[in-house]
Amino acid sequence: MNQIPNVLYADEGEQLSAGNNQWFLKSWLASLTPQADFTTWLIVGASRGIGLEFVRQLLARGERIIATVREPWASHASGLWGQAGSDHGRCQMFLVDILSEDSIIKFVAQLAAVPNLKIDYVVINAGVLRYPNRATELSFDEFAFHLHTNTIGPIITAQKLLQTNIPIGTIAFMSSDSGSQGNFREMEDGFAAYAASKAALNMAIRHLAAELKRKDDDTIILAMHPGEVQTDMANINVTWDVQGIITPEESVLKMLAVIQSKGLQHSGTFWTYENKPYVW
Repeated sequence: MNQIPNVLYADEGEQLSAGNNQWFLKSWLASLTPQADFTTWLIVGASRGIGLEFVRQLLARGERIIATVREPWASHASGLWGQAGSDHGRCQMFLVDILSEDSIIKFVAQLAAVPNLKIDYVVINAGVLRYPNRATELSFDEFAFHLHTNTIGPIITAQKLLQTNIPIGTIAFMSSDSGSQGNFREMEDGFAAYAASKAALNMAIRHLAAELKRKDDDTIILAMHPGEVQTDMANINVTWDVQGIITPEESVLKMLAVIQSKGLQHSGTFWTYENKPYVW
């Protein structure tokens, strides 16, 4: 059974009233406050792949985690609650469908209602690749789906978080080398919609960082290229040789170090998992 058990699930929809849910979150936070060395991470898109690996490694490090999935019956939900089940006191899960603005608003409102919540790091990992997606063949709906999932949803999620009074240290977006305009990857046949959505994400990230700087907001905004990671999303038969395939474990371990190493002077920059600046 892949459903997230209720004990791990902080957003039980009809099973919990809004008031009870806020009480649950307040109690959860209160139970952790004595340990001042905790950092709080929000992982958006945590049911599988890179997002799930972030949860696994952060739990092993003793951090506090807010993790999101799209639905309680998500096909990979068992992997997430399998990781969190032994230590659900430090990992709570929420439903967020980044294709729905209402879902994003509901989730952010739940977080905003929690007194004294501070989020040190946000990782917006939600994304999709439906292969192939050639510009000469793809449909209107297929192109729109990539844009909504890889660009619009992540940016609106960050926007709604930033419009609250929750102090946020860093927001890191999972981008891709496929979205680089300065290093166009011509061999990537069938990646048109995916690459365009990541390029659009990159440009929106740069504008987001610039706007925050003009407002004297100290939230750090980063774009990350996780590398050629061996995940379900990457399990496709492409027509070119993919070099340097790495595991989610290696990618996330290195990205954690990169994300935590960046200061305000780095806001609005693009980095690889190897801590190398990447061309937009």
